[in-house]
Amino acid sequence: MRTTIKDVAKLAGVSPSTVTRVIQNSSSISQQTKDTVRKAMQELNYHPNLNARSLVSSYSQVIGLILPVESDTFYQNPFFPQALRGISQVAADNGYAIQISTGKDDNQRLEAVSQMVYGRRVDGLIFLYSQPDDPLVKLALQHNFPFLVLGKAISPFVSLVDNDNIQACYEATEYFIKKGYKNIGFVGGNKELVVSQDRYEGYKQALKAYDIPLKESKVKFSAGFLLEDNSYKIIQKLVKQPLDAIVTTDTIVAEGVMAYLDEIGLKLPIISFDSVRPKVKVDAYVDINAVKLGQEALKTLLQIIGDSKENRQVCYRQLIPHTIIEL
Repeated sequence: MRTTIKDVAKLAGVSPSTVTRVIQNSSSISQQTKDTVRKAMQELNYHPNLNARSLVSSYSQVIGLILPVESDTFYQNPFFPQALRGISQVAADNGYAIQISTGKDDNQRLEAVSQMVYGRRVDGLIFLYSQPDDPLVKLALQHNFPFLVLGKAISPFVSLVDNDNIQACYEATEYFIKKGYKNIGFVGGNKELVVSQDRYEGYKQALKAYDIPLKESKVKFSAGFLLEDNSYKIIQKLVKQPLDAIVTTDTIVAEGVMAYLDEIGLKLPIISFDSVRPKVKVDAYVDINAVKLGQEALKTLLQIIGDSKENRQVCYRQLIPHTIIEL
């Protein structure tokens, strides 16, 4: 016999209307009640009809994830699978499905996001990157569509969940400075991304704080966020000058750097950024807690969606702590 909302309500000790509001993730229901009802749903193996609900409530129970323009980054950079893991965990707990949006160029991406926004195919959007003057973010802003950026946003009207990447790279650079190194190189990812700019800013601030002159010749950026080949080529130019250590902005960049150093038999201390222990033999890495970033991103977006239902506009800004892990 098929389990009904009344069965769930009886087991949870609440009214059927309360179960319905929990399914809708209503902000008027306490977290304790939501947990009790969801536990009852799980025990009874009750699965609400999301399609029927969306017709009645005009909500899709779907969250859109917007990938970087270099969509291969999503599949190759370890940050994104970890962030997606956190997002998926919270989505499953709240009865939401995930729709991933990408495109081979800006026009395709804009068209895909336009369909999501105009057609209300999703209830909210998470941008898995941060880029200045992003037309996709502008579209969501113009239509007061629920969204947030997993990263730093320049506009004070954009909600976000991020690390303090300036402080994180300050500490990463300081890690080497305190070991007595002064000739510290910096190899970053795509310079157009805010995360690369912030980590470079942290590097510069650390050098300045310890009275170490900034030498632009020791700073290089890859053409993309994941291109290992680019960092491999870049490091060939960088090692032509004295270097004590290298700060890299992610493991993909570090892999290219390490590949060339191994090839020429040169050993240099390297620190990188990641959310899992890097496969390459770096000396340390900054754990940016990508799973936690993903979890908090979806929790925050659900709050934004709830605010939108109540015609409230609140800008949420959360910073997730980082940790330097020495290997």
